[in-house]
Amino acid sequence: MVKVTPSDIAFLGFSQALFPSLCETEEDFATLIQEIITEQSEILESRVGTDVYASTSAPTATYVKRAEKCLVAAELVQRRINIILGNSIGAGNEIDISHEGAQKRAYLDEAERLIAKTGADDYSGSVATSGRHKPHQRGDQCSTCRLP
Repeated sequence: MVKVTPSDIAFLGFSQALFPSLCETEEDFATLIQEIITEQSEILESRVGTDVYASTSAPTATYVKRAEKCLVAAELVQRRINIILGNSIGAGNEIDISHEGAQKRAYLDEAERLIAKTGADDYSGSVATSGRHKPHQRGDQCSTCRLP
């Protein structure tokens, strides 16, 4: 079950006007948002696990919802970047999308931070260190620190 609603995403400042080539009407935009929410909720649930995703306990439920919002927002920013680039290429103009890229990165970084805070066992973004051997990503085999 998804954690965020189209209203949550609209509250972040996303609107149909930002996606004119993808959505001709508000209904089209609502459909687009719901599809992205569904897609990102499935991805998030697979990352944190069903039990963590379904948690209703604070603060885990809050972390999951906020991470889902960030993932949806990052996907919308990427689609906005695609629209901007498509329009500039067709017009032959050079365009600076560094602001949009930074915004997307900020959403993704926040999502990663929140996912890590859920304590999900299969989170693969943290770096572990032990003793004098090199740091590595969780998910790598390591006989020294016994990370799975």
